[in-house]
Order: sequence, then C-alpha cells, then structure tokens
Amino acid sequence: MNYFSENKFKELALVNAPNCISIFIPTHRAGQEVNQKIDQINLKNQLQEVARELESWKLGNREIEHLLEPINGLVNDTGFWNEQSDGLVIFRNKDQFEYYTLPVHFQEYTYISDHYYLKPTVPYLNDDGKYYLLALSLSEVRFYEGFPHQIDEVELDDLLPENLQDVVGYDFKEKHLQVRTGQSSTNQGIYHGYGKGNEEEKTEIQKYFRAINNGLMKYIKNRKRPLVLAAVDYLVPLYRGVNEYKNLYGEFVSGNPEHEDPVFLHEKTRELLGEYFDKERKEDIAAFEQALYHGKASFKEEKIIPAAYNQRIDTLFIKNDGEMWGVYDKANNTIKPREIQPDYKACLLNFAANHTLLNNGKVYLLEPDQLPEPSSRLNAIFRF
Repeated sequence: MNYFSENKFKELALVNAPNCISIFIPTHRAGQEVNQKIDQINLKNQLQEVARELESWKLGNREIEHLLEPINGLVNDTGFWNEQSDGLVIFRNKDQFEYYTLPVHFQEYTYISDHYYLKPTVPYLNDDGKYYLLALSLSEVRFYEGFPHQIDEVELDDLLPENLQDVVGYDFKEKHLQVRTGQSSTNQGIYHGYGKGNEEEKTEIQKYFRAINNGLMKYIKNRKRPLVLAAVDYLVPLYRGVNEYKNLYGEFVSGNPEHEDPVFLHEKTRELLGEYFDKERKEDIAAFEQALYHGKASFKEEKIIPAAYNQRIDTLFIKNDGEMWGVYDKANNTIKPREIQPDYKACLLNFAANHTLLNNGKVYLLEPDQLPEPSSRLNAIFRF
C-alpha cells in the first residue's frame, strides 16, 4: 500500500525534471460508478489529454508511450478499481511513477511541467477534521485513519505486533489473564491478574505497548492530527506511559473495542473531537486578523509568493478557486504573473503551497468565502 505523507509531499515538491505529469480524478468506493467503470473511463480520458499535450511539445510517440505505459496499466487493472477511496492522484516522469488513493474528492485535472502539481493534496495534509484512532486490547490492535465522514482501517502488519502474546510470549495468558464470566458497565469481560501489586504483568503490558508505539511512530511521527485511544480504562495510563506521539488526545473512547463496529468507534471519536476541530482554524483566522493589524500578515500576492520561497510564512491560506499562472524570479525576488496559462504550466499558488510546507509552515486550502481576506487568492501570516 502506498502511503501519502507530509514527507512524501516534500519529496515530490523537490522534484525538478522534464515532463512531470500530475493527474487527479475523483473515484468511487462502490456502487454503479464502479460497476460501469466510470473511474477507469475518466482516467483513460485524462491520458488522452496528456498525450495530446505532450505531442504539442514535439515529443515522439515512443517517448509518450514510455511515459504513459504504467498509467495505462492501472486503467486495465480491474482489481485496482475495486479498492478506491474518494480520489486518485498519479505522479509520473521518465524515472518516477507513483500513485495514491486518498479520501479527498479531487476535480479532474492534469498538469505537466518540470515539477509536480501538489496543491490539491493539501486538505489531506492539513489535518482539518482528520484523526487517528488506536483500538487497543491485549488480544488485538487495530489502527484507523478517521475523516469527517468516514473511518478507514490501515493495515500496518509490518509495523505493529498482532497481540500481547506476540511480544511477551504465549505463557502470559496462562499466567495472568483468566477472564471470568461477568460484564462490566461497558459490556466487556474482566481480566483477573492485573492489580496494583502485579508489577510483572504491568511490565509485560508496557513492553507490548512500547512495541505498538515504536511501530506507530514510524508511520505518524511527524503528523499533527490527534491520536485517540479506544481501550478499557486500566490500559489507557499504561499506554500513555510509553507513548511518544506528541498529539495523543487527552480523552479516550472507553470500553473494549475488540468487537465494536468501526462506524460506532468513528461516531464516538468525532463526539470527543468536535471542539478540537473547530478551534484550530478559528484560532488561525483570528491570528491572521491580529497579525495584519501589526504588519505581520498580508493578502498581497506579490509579497506572499516570494515570502514562501524565503521561508517567511508561518500560515498560508489559499483560495480553492482557479489558478495563478506565472514564474518566480529568484534573482530579483519578484513574481512575473501571466494573464494566460503558459505552454509549460507554472502555477504560483502551487509554488507557494510547496515552499510553505517544505519550510514547515501550515497551509489551508479554503473556499473563497472562508478566507480571512477573500479579495485575494492568498493570505499569509509571516514568521518575521
């Protein structure tokens, strides 16, 4: 499975090579659209558009065929189209071929230049409404990525232990975990053997949790979204004791998650995180207004784009409506806008997003009426 991450965004943002192809299409998880191969047809149509554009640049048929061959392979892979989410993005040049299935609805779009077009992936990275959920018990561990309207289990078999016995050995259950008949208030069996004086069991559970933490950190270490635990109450402080993820959420979903439906876990987690998701964006918009008053923010595009390149942007707001064609003149630290799209595409909004994230700033891709100052395509809070 291909994982798209902030590190991957940065890696792709640094690519500079001829004929970098970026393709975005909306996709469907199931239903009539899948049965009628609508998504496959859309990608096929996008490839025809790409081929025409490459022909206009005088590329030969053999070179075009080489560039498009692996993407055509996806078009004809029936199994691939049965495992889609909300959007598909493909990146291709003569030396590179990557694709990502993401829970983001993309508009159909193709972009060919000497760099990749990454701006539509920003909503996936800015963690607006997104979270992680770790469903934790001594018998199993499941990890989910949550979104505003869905939850997806992420298979991390190569990173996470299957259960406690996988870490500490098969005699642990015999020694410590005899489940008696009876139910707690959360309808879960009650484990005997773990108590205040049982340091051996505590140590072994922490060893198990440490293995889980170590595996998760390889996947989510530099992410910003909250991680919520779903577990019986007594396990929560033990996991917190070994946790290294800086955004582990303070509240948790109480109860044994082993037999809970993911939709139920999603609903309970969204209840916990409701205020959290509203708070950050409102705070950033309020911070823009305050910074603008003190001369530390701007909605002038000719100031913001050079500032992005020069590592000056803390928070960038981009209008999700149209493009801004042109080039950045590094020698003079200025932009040269173009009223029409150049033959070899260069989107300055994409440029600003790439360099802000490359320099560890925050980027929001917003609808026009959501920007702090909607008269501009870019708003920014400066670091200095």
